[in-house]
Amino acid sequence: MGRQYNLAERILSGGKKPTIVIDEDHEFTINNSRSVAIMLDAISKDKDLGEFEQLDKMITTALGKEASDYLMEQDFPEPVYVDISKVIMASLANLSLEEVEEQSQTPRKRGKK
Repeated sequence: MGRQYNLAERILSGGKKPTIVIDEDHEFTINNSRSVAIMLDAISKDKDLGEFEQLDKMITTALGKEASDYLMEQDFPEPVYVDISKVIMASLANLSLEEVEEQSQTPRKRGKK
């Protein structure tokens, strides 16, 4: 008999969506589904969007309109929005924020040509 790989428990526990806590009154669910990951990838590759527009679209796509509206109303310093985007990316990769920050600071190794 062949080997059996049972992912049922992983799938069930993986169904819990990560959240991002902005302040003591605002916690938002991060949509880290495959379809959202595909949309975020498309947004990041869209050359017609400026950097700020990309960031706004990423936040709206992953956190929803209510969260996006709240965040934009707060008019946080720009680095806060960059941190929020890092949290979104961390949730997609199932990594900690620290791991994502570490990866973004490590230069990528180039493959052989």
